[in-house]
Amino acid sequence: MARILVRSAQDPRKIYPPVQASRRMGGNSGNLLYANAVFRALSTSGTRVVPGGFDAHTLEDPTEWVERINRRFDRYVMPMSNAFRFPFSEGLARMTRIVQQLDMPVTVVGVGAQTTADAAENESFRMGRTGSDKLPSAAALAKHDRTVRAFADAVLDKSESIGVRGELTKRYLVSLGVDASRVDVIGCPSIFTWGPGLRVRTDMPGLTSRSRISMNVDYRVGGIGPIVERNAAAYKRLTSPSQDARSARMIINGSEGRSTDHWDPATPIHTGHVLYRTKRLFFYPNPWGWIEDLARYDFVFGNRLHGNIAGIIGGTPAHLLAHDSRTRELAEYHGIPYTLMSDLSEPPLAEELYGRTDYTRFNELMPERFATYLDFLHRNGLETVFDEGQDNGAAFDETIEKGRKVRAVRPTITPIDKVLRRVGR
Repeated sequence: MARILVRSAQDPRKIYPPVQASRRMGGNSGNLLYANAVFRALSTSGTRVVPGGFDAHTLEDPTEWVERINRRFDRYVMPMSNAFRFPFSEGLARMTRIVQQLDMPVTVVGVGAQTTADAAENESFRMGRTGSDKLPSAAALAKHDRTVRAFADAVLDKSESIGVRGELTKRYLVSLGVDASRVDVIGCPSIFTWGPGLRVRTDMPGLTSRSRISMNVDYRVGGIGPIVERNAAAYKRLTSPSQDARSARMIINGSEGRSTDHWDPATPIHTGHVLYRTKRLFFYPNPWGWIEDLARYDFVFGNRLHGNIAGIIGGTPAHLLAHDSRTRELAEYHGIPYTLMSDLSEPPLAEELYGRTDYTRFNELMPERFATYLDFLHRNGLETVFDEGQDNGAAFDETIEKGRKVRAVRPTITPIDKVLRRVGR
């Protein structure tokens, strides 16, 4: 039986207590969606799939870890997100050294670049930071480019190709000298969680003030605060899932979130925010429960990529507020409706975004995009639950049935909390 280690912060078959879950998601619960999708796809009858290795690059000396992995596994599969971003340069260098020491095939699934949203138009491949237009020095960027190239070379020494999220990421790697024929554009694996049959609803009526709306928020991106304020006031049933670990623990135990001296207080990062005080700020300790919950919503929108994808996987229409290259290239590849935040002249209401949300193209593209994804996995010698003679993931789905029933955690606000906040005001 083939033994595959899938890089993941959690075991997708387990249910973790909320605090533990917040500490085992790589800082962002969106990370779990694409890791879980790859885990499910590879869980065939003839394969033993094990999660782990998410923090291996943080080890001071990974030698012992590498030796253990070499003894126990036949393959290492790495679902990845925007790992080519500049702040992750040192982490990527450490990953490169680990890959070089492994004596097994290594497959990277869905890695992406991160630069400005207009990079597709001006061919700028300068990697940046989330929510910031400030770029590092030319020397620092050149060093980072060498780090990315070294990582790609190390992976391609142990695989047929590297799977990237979109065309911009491919062009970035090619600009560094990577062979274009060995870079496959596959999108985000999370979209393919359930296979080629996913379709997003297209026949929903318009939104009303009573519609169930989920608004995802990345507090680091300028301009999102006024959008939060306007929509939180307009839709009393609107809720917002917190994806970052610190906000999650704020919801779980009431500890203060982030400083409003540094971040926009209009975003739900502190206990005084209206979404927190009205218990409309959620944390989903289980990603399967998150997907199940959003399947019952009318609409999802916001500037968190996987906050929207969680809704899409559940069949609910979502509208992405794209703010950088990674969000834009995935939306364009999959046909996800989006609006560039830089094009907004005023904060839009959900119903306005809903009016320009059409999933016809997404649904039409789905079979073709899935086939491309499957071809990539096969090219790299990986069998899937979607192959002939397999069960399309039915056996795996039995193991997550309880996880799908795990509901969101809401803020606990005691009477004394209310009194203290009233006094504070």
